[in-house]
Amino acid sequence: MKHQILPAVLAGPIRGRLFRDLVLLVLVTVGAVVGTNTVLINGLKQDLAASRIDGAIALVRDEVRNLLTPVQQQLLIIRDALRSADLTPKDTRALNEHLMPTLSHVRQIAGAVYATDSGAEYFLRRDGKVWMTRARPAGDDGPFVVTRWSDTDEPLSSTSVPVDHDPRQRPWYRAAVERLDQADGTPFVWSTPYRFHSLDEPGITVSSGWRENDGLRVVALDVTLASVVAAVNHLPLGPGGRGFLFTETGGVYAAGDPATDSNDQRDFYSAEQRLGGPLAFDAVAAWQSAGEPADLLVRFESGGREWWGGFLPLSAQARDGWVGVAIPVSETLGILQSRWHVVAITALAILALGIGLALLVVRRYSNQLRDLPKLAIDRQDPERDLFDLIGRGEGTHLELKSTMRTNLHTGKPGKEIELAWLKGVAAFLNTEGGILLIGVADDGEVLGLQADAFTNDDKCRLHFKSLIHQHLGPEHARFLRFELFSLDGKQIGAVECEQADEPVFLRHGKGESFLIRNGPSSIELPISRALGYIRGHF
Repeated sequence: MKHQILPAVLAGPIRGRLFRDLVLLVLVTVGAVVGTNTVLINGLKQDLAASRIDGAIALVRDEVRNLLTPVQQQLLIIRDALRSADLTPKDTRALNEHLMPTLSHVRQIAGAVYATDSGAEYFLRRDGKVWMTRARPAGDDGPFVVTRWSDTDEPLSSTSVPVDHDPRQRPWYRAAVERLDQADGTPFVWSTPYRFHSLDEPGITVSSGWRENDGLRVVALDVTLASVVAAVNHLPLGPGGRGFLFTETGGVYAAGDPATDSNDQRDFYSAEQRLGGPLAFDAVAAWQSAGEPADLLVRFESGGREWWGGFLPLSAQARDGWVGVAIPVSETLGILQSRWHVVAITALAILALGIGLALLVVRRYSNQLRDLPKLAIDRQDPERDLFDLIGRGEGTHLELKSTMRTNLHTGKPGKEIELAWLKGVAAFLNTEGGILLIGVADDGEVLGLQADAFTNDDKCRLHFKSLIHQHLGPEHARFLRFELFSLDGKQIGAVECEQADEPVFLRHGKGESFLIRNGPSSIELPISRALGYIRGHF
């Protein structure tokens, strides 16, 4: 449970200050190591230039992930909502109610589309200050109807238009259908970059498909490449640093100038140097010559200067679209060559400061550290640790449940009993972690697991694992540890929960719930508040 300490450190004012000081200590230590090695090791100059672009690539990777991950999460929420409500492309008003809030609040989503294998389609996007839908609810037998809607979901105008368009031939639809036949467990797929039919500009689409009794259905969300470029361009990549998009075949994306460019010059991936710039093309050419690496730096020359280039795919699935970052080697090398004596003196000063801060942290927080909440059970003396936990009572990091599956009032297994403690586990995973004790009443009385009537310990562990996989997902099992302990001659179960690194939803008969821990309670958040919480914590 090595990851449980950090979330606890972040909990309160004291822990926040401790975290701040520890981060400062780490930064000082790293600075001392880098500064000292710069003076002592001549070859480190090139390594520092490489670390500079590594940092830039990390910024880009995080920015692209922050841009695309909420889109993936929204897609799965929308997919489950459409399946639960059994909506089809003909249910325009109901689809508007489901999709307009998402497109309003997740600004990187340019459009949403819902289609079936009969050719029926519903498409939604914002059109200026109003909304536009394009629908062909009858499939192959009907025309497309373009409708404009107000923000209050009232139709403003509607027109039937002839459109030579079949959603089943679009990249996002084909990718989703192919994903249905793959068993890798990923419920969505990103398309390769292509030109959006409605916006006449390039982008990528994440889609997810499923099978109903009446055939295949696919829902998808669009993200324009322009939004990806905008996200990359505002990053602090350093003096002279530049980010760009390109294809695996070497074409560089550039939006161009609509006022002066002809249609030919507004191609998806422009080969015009005045649009993409020679630097981007030189970087891509060097990347291709190096074997198209995704995890290695490439050194190249452009415009009479030496550059470092780093490259990564837009997503793990859509490897036809790539992001590149180029930074001049001279920027870092020049600073080191002209100020080596300053670096040496600063390194010694930082090292001394680091030692001083280490002593300060140890002295200042030695008492507070002993008061941090327990998120793991001491295996050397578990009985003492468990009694100590129970004596504190339920709180932010501890929950007590009498049984794993049996309703003590009826004496029979009940799904509501299982869901009750699963809610606590989900809340711990979404918050700061915690411990769930099963076989202990709310007042602290040790009841044991006898009422659950498992024939042996393995049956108990297997039942726990099965419930986690069914209701939370096997991908989250790595954040949990379930063990059986003997206490007062009775057997109880303990679930140690780490804070997960991605949102965890509890699946049940009525759909999905997102829960967090608030004091001794597990609270379910509505979708609107859950989205804000997820954006701020993951």
